Amino acid sequence: MKKNYCFFSIIISIMILLAACSNNTTTSNENKKDQTGNKDNKTVELTMAFLAFGPPPKDLELVQAEINKLTKEKINATVKLLPINASQYTQQTNLMLSSKEKLDLLVTGNIPGFLDYSGQSVKGQLLPLDQLIEKYGKGISGSLGEQFISAGKINGKTYGVPTIRDLAGDRSLIMRKDLVDKYKIDLSKIKSLDDVEAVLKTIKENEPGVSPLMPGQVGAATIVDGLFLPEGDSLGDNLGVLLDSSELKVTNYYESDEYSELVKLARKWNKAGYILPGAATNKESAEALMKAKKIFAFISSSKPGIDGQISKSVGSEVVSVPLTPISTNTQKVTSFMWAVPQFAENPQKSVELLNLLYSDKDLVNLIDWGIEGKHYVKTDTGVIDYPQGVDANTTGYALNSGFQFGNQFLSNIWKGDSPDLWKEMDSFNKDAKASEALGFLFDSSSVKTEVAAVSNAINQFKGALEDGLVDPKTELPKFQEKLKAAGIDKIIEEKQKQLDKWAQQNK
Repeated sequence: MKKNYCFFSIIISIMILLAACSNNTTTSNENKKDQTGNKDNKTVELTMAFLAFGPPPKDLELVQAEINKLTKEKINATVKLLPINASQYTQQTNLMLSSKEKLDLLVTGNIPGFLDYSGQSVKGQLLPLDQLIEKYGKGISGSLGEQFISAGKINGKTYGVPTIRDLAGDRSLIMRKDLVDKYKIDLSKIKSLDDVEAVLKTIKENEPGVSPLMPGQVGAATIVDGLFLPEGDSLGDNLGVLLDSSELKVTNYYESDEYSELVKLARKWNKAGYILPGAATNKESAEALMKAKKIFAFISSSKPGIDGQISKSVGSEVVSVPLTPISTNTQKVTSFMWAVPQFAENPQKSVELLNLLYSDKDLVNLIDWGIEGKHYVKTDTGVIDYPQGVDANTTGYALNSGFQFGNQFLSNIWKGDSPDLWKEMDSFNKDAKASEALGFLFDSSSVKTEVAAVSNAINQFKGALEDGLVDPKTELPKFQEKLKAAGIDKIIEEKQKQLDKWAQQNK
C-alpha cells in the first residue's frame, strides 16, 4: 500500500517551520548568517525521530540525500532521518530523552499507553517553543492557526506542535462493498445502532465463514471504544469525561447511562455471534482481517478519503457510513505532534526545520513520497501515481504516514483519492463541533497513585464487559465498586478543579 493519509489505527505527527529567509530577500553572506542564527556559517546536522510502520525503506538514504540538498540551501542544516518501529517507539524515545542522546526533533502526542506528550512536558524533557516559533516559525503558526497551536499548551507554554491532518473525526462503520452489493444493503437507511444490528444479522445468517464485526483496530478495541462518547470528550484518559462537550462538567463515564447501554448492547451482539471471537486479544489489523475475508465490517475513526485509503489497504473496495457526529477535542488535535528535546544542541535550527515541514511543499513531498520520477510521477490530472513498472511491492520508498510530517495539506494527492481531498479535509476540520475543553490537558501527577489503581481496575474489567463476554447485570456493579475503591472520585475532583481553573484563564 502506498500511503496513509490519516491519523487512525495508530499512530503520530511532526512539527516544523520555515526560517526567516521568507521575510528577507537579501542575499549577502552576512544576512544569510543572521537568518540561520549560525554566525560561523557551520552546517548543523539535525536528528529527527518519527514512527515507522514497517522496516526502513531501502531508498531511505537516497531520499535523505535529496532532503539535505534542500535543507542545506534553505536553513544551512542537514537531516538524519531516524524511523523507529511503532512497537518500540515509546521505549526507545524515552531512553533517548532520559540519556540525552543526540536528538533534535521527535514525534510525540497524546495517545494513552503509547505517546506521552503531557508526561514528557511535565518531566522537563521537552523545550518550550513559544519564543522560537514567534521568531522562526511563521510557517507553523500561519498554517496551523492559534486555536490548534493552543490545544497543545501546558501551563500556558507550547511544548509541541500538532501536525496538520484530520484534526477532527467521527466514528464510521467500514464495510466490504462486495457483501453490501450482494445483499442489497441500503446505506442511506443506516441511521442508528438498531440499523447496524440488522445489517450484522444479515451477514451472520448468510455468510457462515465471516465475522460480521471487528469492534475497532488491533488490540483491546471494544464495541464501547468504537462508539465512545459521540457527544462528549474523553479529556485525554477517560478517567473523568464530559458526557456533553458543550458543558464543562466532569463525570464518571463508567457510572453513566450511556456506558450502561453500550455494555448491554455489546453483550447482546456477542451472544448473537456478531463480534469477532477473541477481538480483545486479536493481533491482526482490521484491514488485514478484511483483506483475508474474515470480517465484514469494523468501526473506525473517519475523515474525507477514508474509503479510498482503506480500500487500498484491503485490496478491494469498501464503503462506510457515519455513526457519530463530526467533532474535535484536545485528544484528537494533539494525538500527533512534533517537539524539540530540552537538550537539543541547536533549538533554533530544530524549529527552522520544523517550520519547513509546515510551509515547504518540496520538503513535505520528499519525506512523504520520495523522489519524483523514481518513487512517484505526476499524472495529467495533477495527482501522483507509481512510475511505470513500479508498484506497492517494488517501490524503494513508502513510509505510508504523511499524517506525521508537518503540514499534510502540502502533500501531493495520490491517484484514486479526490483531487480536492485537502480542501475537503480543511472544511471537515473547520466544520467539526469543537469541545468547550479544547486546549485543556490534565496534569495527573497529584493523583498518580489513584490513576494507577483505577487503571488496574479498568484492565481487569473493561475488555470482558465491553466485548460482551460477561453479563453487565452482575459485572458492571462490581466494576463500578472497584473504581470507587481505587479512587476515581478523587481523580474526577482534581480534574474538575484543573478544568475550572483552565476555563477561567481562557475566557
